[in-house]
Amino acid sequence: MSKISNELVNEKSLYLLKHSKNPVNWYAWNDNSLKKAKKENKIIILSIGYSTCHWCHVMERESFQNKKIADFMNDNFISIKVDREERPDIDNIYMDAIQKMGIQGGWPLNVFLMPDQKPFYGGTYFSPGNWMTILSNIKSISNSERIKIKESSEAFTKEIIHSNKNYETKKSFNVDTLINEIRIKFDYEDGGMLREPKFPMPSLWNSLLLHSQLFKDKEIYNHIIRTTDLILSGGINDHLGGGISRYSVDKKWEIPHFEKMLYDNGLFLELLSNIYKISKKNKYKRIIDLIINWLTREMRNNDGGFYSAVDAESEGEEGKFYSWDKKELINILKNELKYSSKEINLKNNFDDKIIITLSQKTDILSEKIRIKLYNERNKRIKPITDKKVICSWNSIVLIGIINAYQATKDISYLEKAKENITFIKDKLLNKNKLYRILGIKKLGYIDDYAFTVKAFILYYETTLDREYLNIARDLIEFSILKFYNKKEKFFNFSSVDHEKLISNKIQIFDNVIPSANSTMYHNLLILGKIYNDVLYKNIFNEMGEKVKKYLNNFEFMHNWIYVDNMNTSKINEITVHGNFEKEKLPEILSTYSPNKILNVKKNDNDIKNKQSFILCRNKVCEEPIFNIQNLIKAIKI
Repeated sequence: MSKISNELVNEKSLYLLKHSKNPVNWYAWNDNSLKKAKKENKIIILSIGYSTCHWCHVMERESFQNKKIADFMNDNFISIKVDREERPDIDNIYMDAIQKMGIQGGWPLNVFLMPDQKPFYGGTYFSPGNWMTILSNIKSISNSERIKIKESSEAFTKEIIHSNKNYETKKSFNVDTLINEIRIKFDYEDGGMLREPKFPMPSLWNSLLLHSQLFKDKEIYNHIIRTTDLILSGGINDHLGGGISRYSVDKKWEIPHFEKMLYDNGLFLELLSNIYKISKKNKYKRIIDLIINWLTREMRNNDGGFYSAVDAESEGEEGKFYSWDKKELINILKNELKYSSKEINLKNNFDDKIIITLSQKTDILSEKIRIKLYNERNKRIKPITDKKVICSWNSIVLIGIINAYQATKDISYLEKAKENITFIKDKLLNKNKLYRILGIKKLGYIDDYAFTVKAFILYYETTLDREYLNIARDLIEFSILKFYNKKEKFFNFSSVDHEKLISNKIQIFDNVIPSANSTMYHNLLILGKIYNDVLYKNIFNEMGEKVKKYLNNFEFMHNWIYVDNMNTSKINEITVHGNFEKEKLPEILSTYSPNKILNVKKNDNDIKNKQSFILCRNKVCEEPIFNIQNLIKAIKI
């Protein structure tokens, strides 16, 4: 039995526990470790990562398991490990710090701090030789140039605190200009954007999808479809088990970085569902089904909560679980070779191995071949699943599953959504407080509140169960009380009750995941309309006015623009009166109409209890609509 060498053995995070047997004397981020650094006046090595990060594994094997390097770290520094998924507040601050230093961000994130937590140097992955050189140099200058590095840390900290000011633009806000600028960045041949690696970015395409429908922009719509189809045929899509990987290392979506993240798949479900609402093409429904089956089969606990991620590695090798030897494939599929060779590209594309991609003429792998290969692959040693259950990520996947139900009317999806929303309500919600992670009673951050509110509103719209609308309202009231920064007109990432760090970041920019602030902007729009609440409307307007200072890039403001497109395209406020036939609700929900807000008025006798719909736009209400098909025609984009 291996000897436990550091204090991380007492942690619950899989990532931290993996490092508990390193010879490095790692500490967790807590009062004791921070006080120790101050007492001993030692430089802090802050190392941030997550359990499914490939290069985090590599640096651990090369450097943190190296006794010579570990001894040097132990003698001269206080070394602190942080799981970025547990503590996104810490990760946000120090990722911003290295970017202020002119270094490209990523993980593992390794930052050197003064004992007062202020950063002066950092980077991402370092080879063992480079890491040892940096350690030696920093030890040297921490003695000889202490005043200089302290001044440097003070300067970087000031930049971090005022970082949003640096992104303000004097350029006037014009969505047409931003749309034309993003078109130039499209990779029209291979889909996505003109860059490598390529991230799926489903939230970006979802925003552009709304634009394409509102403004009848066929060029953008066609590019979204091409991008989605190429992702679905590439190796980034797990054709056998379901689910997409975090990104592709090449421009053709062939070879993924193999980790699977819960949030990517939740966001991708939302995009696929909206595309299916518009196109009604069965291939999108089949992929939706594959992803949801994977989520419920391999990524869910017994209470209905979803795990965070699947590792890129198995048996210490990236992609081993997903790669095939050509002879192996041919032998397994010998009875179907005539058909399978037309569906699967049988050329080596991963060194001397094959990552399954589909031929140009194949939309989706035939079920017989899929099951045969899936069963064979299941005999292998699987990558580790991080069973951390994160509130915001569960809400993101809940939004995806609800959208899948709306699009397909598959009642099994609604049942899965019910199980997950019940889990969030029962296990992660305590009165108005959300917990970030199951089993760790630490308060949630603004992203946990933003996505949970959005999910609960969507569930209400889908089921008309007012309990969840009421919870959404309670949570947004709590968010305004604890997170809203009246001076900045945005929500802080941490609440007034969280640990005070060197900065309380404000997330404005959308990335792979939409920012918490743009998501709250969306929530305030919807709840402001449903409740006719002046406070919500005022904060929505304040945020909308303030964010104009930052609107100079569609890609990083895509969810803000999505919400503005919803709002300026005449929000369809639908009030249901009378004895509503709930079985007709799926017909409304399966229509692509993101700018609709559905609300039920109870105990109404105005129209003698006969079912009717009042449709209001721009404070003007139309004549009652009694036929659902007429309503659908009126709200369809």
